[in-house]
Amino acid sequence: MSRNEEYKALLCELESLPESLENTVDKALTRNKALQKRRRLFRRLTTSAAACFATFVLLVNLFPTFAYACGGVPLLRELAKAVAWSPSLSAAVENEYVQPMGLTQTQNGITATVEYLIVDQKQVNIFYTLEGDYEDLSGRRVEFSPDQHCAFSYGGSPNAPGDIQTITLDYVDSDVPEGFSVTIGVASMDEELNAPPEESLAEDELLRPSEGEEPEILAEFTFALKFDPTYTAVGEIIPVNRTIALAGQTVTVTEAQVYPTHVRINVSDDPENEAWLKGLTFYLENEDGERFEPISNGITATGGDGTDSYVSYRLESPYFARSRHLTLHITGSEWLAKDRESVHLRLEERQADFLPEGVEFKSAEHYADGWILEFRVKERREDFTHQVFFMTFEDGGGTEYEMGSQSRFTDYDSGDYTYFVERLPLPDYHEPEVWLRPTYTHTAAEATPITIPIK
Repeated sequence: MSRNEEYKALLCELESLPESLENTVDKALTRNKALQKRRRLFRRLTTSAAACFATFVLLVNLFPTFAYACGGVPLLRELAKAVAWSPSLSAAVENEYVQPMGLTQTQNGITATVEYLIVDQKQVNIFYTLEGDYEDLSGRRVEFSPDQHCAFSYGGSPNAPGDIQTITLDYVDSDVPEGFSVTIGVASMDEELNAPPEESLAEDELLRPSEGEEPEILAEFTFALKFDPTYTAVGEIIPVNRTIALAGQTVTVTEAQVYPTHVRINVSDDPENEAWLKGLTFYLENEDGERFEPISNGITATGGDGTDSYVSYRLESPYFARSRHLTLHITGSEWLAKDRESVHLRLEERQADFLPEGVEFKSAEHYADGWILEFRVKERREDFTHQVFFMTFEDGGGTEYEMGSQSRFTDYDSGDYTYFVERLPLPDYHEPEVWLRPTYTHTAAEATPITIPIK
């Protein structure tokens, strides 16, 4: 739908205000009530039709968010769909915590538009659309100028024309800057639509993964983005400094950081601990009993200098709930024993010195191009995609190799747990023993959740 078509559609909807804008109008009228009383703009407007038109014009001029919403009603609906997986971003959209952009460029018959930003002190979420004579345009290559020292992710799956796509930047050691330029290389991903699923890869494909050509970049767009300081200054740091015993180890919850897009729970581990902290199961709860769970899609935790533990954990945000009190409930943890950071496997005997909790060494098959190992893994209900081993392995002399790929498929469902098989290739490797690096060794559940008042 073109902007002119959107405008015509909007005029047709004026007599029946779209449900998605109902709260926006109410809030805008409330905020403007004092101004109306002082100036009495509508005192001489005697007909209801004139009053309705004047109110509409006033809202468009006084509130840019409302004006942009009126110019792109369908896109606001699409934005709500695009962030449905994130309670925090959904709340941001619902509370109008959105910076409209509307930056558009066209190149080689493809139009790219940066539609919106959701930004706070530690995170940038860029929402853009791509349209052209293709059915599956996607941002395939993303670069920033100047370089951004942060973690970032962007979608690479095929998309229908006009679908909202997302780029997320997450800053750990610094705050969001005033702005930067983002360059998006656009490709048609038609070849990937018919690619076989990873779990169906044959042995030769696992051991000699197809390198394939990168899809052709059809157009490249550079947008200069400036972030409204009203958003980039938003954040609250709450000191906690509570030391607890967790699975026989000592951990200090140092602080909580509350932002509109997420919450960070920062911890420090004791150097005398016998294991590295690799994960927490926990949630926040406010005074109304509303729960805020860990982030399920995106960055869930980050490490720190001088430790192999993860020391900063992410949850959905209570920012828009206006919570007066928050309590942290820790229900479990994941650990990597410091004396078990490498697993020795004897492949011909299918034996291992030890294996991470819930993992069984199922098979080891030797092929002309290397080994393929299979492990049966008990799936965790709180983490359906947890990784068991890192992507590197070593021989007896300490030489490091890369796997290149992994695959997994569901083995069976017992009713209580689902088990999956993880397949690990050792390409061009023919030694009878190997050393793998586990991501964890064991987990621990708290019989009684540990509760820590945050505020």
